[in-house]
Amino acid sequence: MIATEIKSKRKQVGIPGYVLSLKAGIARTRLSDIERSYIIPTKDELSKLEEALGELIRAKRKINAVAAECGWPCEVG
Repeated sequence: MIATEIKSKRKQVGIPGYVLSLKAGIARTRLSDIERSYIIPTKDELSKLEEALGELIRAKRKINAVAAECGWPCEVG
């Protein structure tokens, strides 16, 4: 996954950049520069971002599924 795809996917599922940066252990400003293609991420950074984004998406889906079971309006994505 390339950096612009990370940004697109992150925004699509509604995960704020600061949450992804915290989960991945990457400074928010660095993530912003990566997502805007100002800098090229290292392989390690890209791996951390992909892993963190996957975990956050899975967690968000679980939360949405539980909310839906309880009758709360939400998106199950």
